[in-house]
Amino acid sequence: MRRNIRRSIDAGLTLAGILVIFGSVFFANTIGVQALFLLVLFGVLIMEIGVWGLSSRLLPSERKFSRLREEGDNMITLIRELNASAIAKDRGEEDAKRFQQTLASMHDSVVRMAELAAHQDDDSKA
Repeated sequence: MRRNIRRSIDAGLTLAGILVIFGSVFFANTIGVQALFLLVLFGVLIMEIGVWGLSSRLLPSERKFSRLREEGDNMITLIRELNASAIAKDRGEEDAKRFQQTLASMHDSVVRMAELAAHQDDDSKA
């Protein structure tokens, strides 16, 4: 639900930026060149904020399981490391030691994820 609100805000900002740009160009005869330039620049900035989804950085995070998320991010890093070590092993650049160490780290990470599952950020136990 909140994710849809964030998307709607981003789409609204993009649309608002476009409207500011078109409005300033439409009323170019009645305003000065400096004001026109500032309005167009302002419209582009608003539009870019919407396009890049920067409103999500301004609104508070609603994540409840951030420790589990961090461990998931660590697992993604380990997946990249495992792939790199497997490629190096297949090319003969190194032995299987790094591959096995990374695999063991992945198993440890899965155990940590199992411990962190269902523990919200406000839980005292982690």
